[in-house]
Amino acid sequence: MTAAGLAFAACSNSSDDSSTADTGATTPVPVTEPAAVDSAVPRATDSVAAETTAASVSSEATVSSEPASDGPELGEFAPIAGVPGVTDEAIQFAVLGTGPSNPAGYCLLECYLGGVQAYFDYRNSLGGVHGRQLEITHEVDDELANTQVKLLELIGSDDVFGVFFAPLLPSGHEDASAARLPLYTLVQGGPEAAGFDNVFVPGSPFCPDCLRKSTVHQAELLGATKVATLGLGVSQASRDCVSATEQAFDRWGPTVGIEHVYANADLPFGLTNGLAPEVTAMKDLGVDYITLCIDQNGALTLEQELNRQGMADVPVLLPQGYADAEFVETNASLLEGDVLSLFVRPFEANQEGTLVPEMIDWMEQGGHKMNDQAIQGWVNADMAVAGLLAAGPEFDRERVIQATNAVTGYDAEGVIPTIDWTKQHTQYTGETILTDGPPVECTALVRVEGGKFVLVGNPDAPYYAYDRTTNDWTEPTESACRAD
Repeated sequence: MTAAGLAFAACSNSSDDSSTADTGATTPVPVTEPAAVDSAVPRATDSVAAETTAASVSSEATVSSEPASDGPELGEFAPIAGVPGVTDEAIQFAVLGTGPSNPAGYCLLECYLGGVQAYFDYRNSLGGVHGRQLEITHEVDDELANTQVKLLELIGSDDVFGVFFAPLLPSGHEDASAARLPLYTLVQGGPEAAGFDNVFVPGSPFCPDCLRKSTVHQAELLGATKVATLGLGVSQASRDCVSATEQAFDRWGPTVGIEHVYANADLPFGLTNGLAPEVTAMKDLGVDYITLCIDQNGALTLEQELNRQGMADVPVLLPQGYADAEFVETNASLLEGDVLSLFVRPFEANQEGTLVPEMIDWMEQGGHKMNDQAIQGWVNADMAVAGLLAAGPEFDRERVIQATNAVTGYDAEGVIPTIDWTKQHTQYTGETILTDGPPVECTALVRVEGGKFVLVGNPDAPYYAYDRTTNDWTEPTESACRAD
């Protein structure tokens, strides 16, 4: 069990939105990059080739966050030979992830694949990119334990330009880096992806000892006074999550009148013995808000025990489940009042000028299930296209990697807060992120009411933007968290 089974929704993105640069928070728990150029060390096998290619792309490329007046940029066709996965008609990709063997209790590979395919269908309907259609040539289940082997097979395929990567247990990053293979992966895989310039994650840079002001502010929004956190002993990421959460409340909680009173980071995966003793302990301590570093199934087990012990009204920060209407409706009574922290733009916000409506529409047209993983599949596919466009018509893998890493204002056309890819691959510390990392962290919050999600915040500025340049407590500002 890794971070992949943990708080996806609680992992957030960062923004360079100047309107939010004087607000407040640092980083969190399980999950994710370069800060200053000299601290980001691309793991290329041919540094000379990489430097030569890098010189051919702009050092400060930008991808417009708004569609052009006559539609999205399509690029131009140019003949290309000898590039794996590129023909005159198509640019070919593989999707690799964990299928039905996923023990964490949520749809992973199938839903992620659906998001990628929906984006490809959308983009192909407009004309593709550089005169070529986007194709998925391999759909591979890693069977939970065979991720690296399956990835190596794809690296050797002549019909794979890049790989969309959704494993529960990430591995094989060194192999992909050595092959200079573009790899687009999940927020949950941020810890393993840190430092690899060819691996693109749509979330915050990895910082194992960073604390997040959002952790405390979200509790403040819900009127919490006594907080508890639960984690799984089998997962280092989960234990780190519990520790970082507790430290965040110890640092900033007193300022806003909140105390962290209970932590358990040693729960068994699957919660085979239930949570009765833990809930009793929290009840005795007067806990009125619970944050989770456990999987989605574990969250339901907790909710059932809270109900049994008369604590149904205690809100829980859920690890996953956003946009999964079936999950929320089926468990409506258990989840009532619970919250999710999001790094994607909430569907409940104003979507004017974003690509969110198109994402929802093409997911529905394709009959794909919408959930956290599907959204990430869509975003990862958009990342690939953004890199292809930035690289120009005579592209190859290395040019796409380097061109993507020069983009400073990427936001998937409003689906996520702005990413500065020049700061996205370094593994920061709690100190270096203050000076070298993205200056702002953006998260949104939604609450379950009547089996549906309701936005907590401003529909036009749905994110809370936190200042990451100081460890002093500062309240966030409401923001769209988009590039100018």
